[in-house]
Amino acid sequence: MSSTGYSADGRDELRDRLKWFLLGRIAVISCFFGIVATSYLRVARERYDVPIQQILLAVAVTYAFSAVSALVLPHTRHLHRFALAQIAFDVLLVTGVIYLTGGIESPFPFLYSLPIINAAGLLFGRGATFAALAAALSYDSLLITLAVAGPSLMRPDFGDTQIGLRAVTTNLTFAMIAFLSSVLTRRLDDTERRLGERQAERDHLALLQETVGRAIHSGLITTDPDGRITSADAVAAELIGQEPAALIGGDIGNVFPPLKQTPAARLAFLQSSAACEPVEFAHTAFGDAAGLLRCVAAPLASTFGHRIGALYVLQDVTALKQLTPDAPALERDVEELAARVALDANIDVGEAADGLYGASPAIAKLHELIARVAPSDATVLVAGESGTGKEVVARAMHARGPRRDKRFVAINCGAIPENLMESELFGHVRGAFTGAVADRPGCFRMADGGTLFLDEIGELPLHLQVKLLRVLQERTFRPVGSEVNVAVDVRIVAASNRDLLAQVKAGKFREDLFYRLNVITIDLPPLRERREDIPLLIRHFLRQFSDMHGRRVSRFSVGAGRVLLQHHFPGNIRELENIVEHAVALCEGETASEEHLPSYLTGDAPARAVQTAPAVAVDIAHATAPASEPHEPLAGAWQSRHRAASNGEPVDLEADLAAYEKAILLRALDQAGGVKKRAAQLLGINYRSLRHRLQKYGLGDGADDAALVQQ
Repeated sequence: MSSTGYSADGRDELRDRLKWFLLGRIAVISCFFGIVATSYLRVARERYDVPIQQILLAVAVTYAFSAVSALVLPHTRHLHRFALAQIAFDVLLVTGVIYLTGGIESPFPFLYSLPIINAAGLLFGRGATFAALAAALSYDSLLITLAVAGPSLMRPDFGDTQIGLRAVTTNLTFAMIAFLSSVLTRRLDDTERRLGERQAERDHLALLQETVGRAIHSGLITTDPDGRITSADAVAAELIGQEPAALIGGDIGNVFPPLKQTPAARLAFLQSSAACEPVEFAHTAFGDAAGLLRCVAAPLASTFGHRIGALYVLQDVTALKQLTPDAPALERDVEELAARVALDANIDVGEAADGLYGASPAIAKLHELIARVAPSDATVLVAGESGTGKEVVARAMHARGPRRDKRFVAINCGAIPENLMESELFGHVRGAFTGAVADRPGCFRMADGGTLFLDEIGELPLHLQVKLLRVLQERTFRPVGSEVNVAVDVRIVAASNRDLLAQVKAGKFREDLFYRLNVITIDLPPLRERREDIPLLIRHFLRQFSDMHGRRVSRFSVGAGRVLLQHHFPGNIRELENIVEHAVALCEGETASEEHLPSYLTGDAPARAVQTAPAVAVDIAHATAPASEPHEPLAGAWQSRHRAASNGEPVDLEADLAAYEKAILLRALDQAGGVKKRAAQLLGINYRSLRHRLQKYGLGDGADDAALVQQ
């Protein structure tokens, strides 16, 4: 704003300052005259016979002038003159106060500093100079007037050296206040202007960052030197699957484990001046299928050369990788066959994206049940052993239901201390207990409109089970320390690896809550009961962890596959996931062998193995397990070959495996009465795969071979 306030922006700023000026005058005058009325009125009446009417008149005139000024201010065009008139009025008002409170003996000449400072705030140096001159002239004129025509008691004696010195020092004080206030207000205005310009530049850069990120569909994240996230745009939040505000303050290594760095590595990275090489890794957001992200990081420096953090540019390259053929033709054919196996099991792309991999009848039934349950808001209880994928099922129901655009909030009731569980579920208000320094919404309010997944619900204390039951029935709850009920619209999905009915009988779980949760029950089978899904799960985990660890492991050896297919898997899918990650981390080639498996599998395999016939494990990442156990002739032929090997006769492994697979195909055809489609169903493979295998062993007829060539 210019000092005159004539520019468009200056007029608006000056008009706003005048509004605050008028409001401040009313407040100051009200307080001052209240003090005068209580402290000086009696003294003034006794010494100078000042009538109360004059004080009331001064108050009334001040209020009236301020009210008229407030009405005129929005319509006046000459704001500079208007401001000078307000300053002059304040100077005259202070002069009147000094007259009423004793003239030369009044203790209030310091009040002249108020209009001087206000003038500096309104018109800077020019306004302060005008106010100082007006104050000096008014004060000196008052003294002269009192000396000539004032009451005898108020008449100053200019022959008195002290009175003359007081007048001179007062005028010098006015000049000094004007100078200092004009300098300070000018500097404050310059500082405010610079801050506004910096804020505008920051907003412009933030808008430019967001625009560039959206234009190239790349997420932008900045961190401080310690790796804590300081900003994240909407594209990055979309790729991660969280709100931008929820990412602020988090560690980049916790959000993306492949980007985690040791303190020494981070320091070396920040001290470098060039961007690092692009890193590609798999990332899963909100339970969707793992996507492939590419990240480029570069250090950030201030204008003084100090390292202030890092910039991470994220791009989703999943679709690009799918379009880029990076495997041999044979491997692509095998991948196509594996995809067809999934399609034959009624697993579409959306379901695979939910993380429910498998081709067994149990998984197909689970897909069908989820598709029926997802559109409703009924409470669901997911039961199953640890590691069977209860949270994956809950996320799949959320993703396919009408609440898919809202939040999915998961909480493990067994992992939170009992004294904090109520606050985690229902939230608390500030000061509710020691350490509650701010309000906390709680999981129910965070999941409002969406889905709340209560894992290990059997671990919930009994007194919280009562409150949870009330929430399920009334859809309202009261946060800890609050006196107001909060209404929420949440779908509840609970899970437990315990027998809740047995818990009810033992008195450890409320019966009414059990039946309130048990509206719809989904029982997840353990992995050992659906072994035909193991190859598909291994293929998925091989691809996921190969991308995560920068490896190209695509299969297991025959021996490693046999160990995996015979293992009991007490930890279910989670155990299989850990086993595959262990193998990928240790393997440096494309085929993981027995030496890359955890030691408890190879060292204690007989004790943990399931007593079944040996399984075919060639390229287990792209194969399917036999759908049923071989009958006695096959088992006998297999045992006879092993007896021959024990007698020293040579054994051809490939020939034995081929003979075994051929025998399985013939048995399936025999059980299906020669109907190939039925035989494919019995084996758990699709029709195309069966014809490939029949052609391989010369078991297909001419029509089949011609059809196979056409396809």
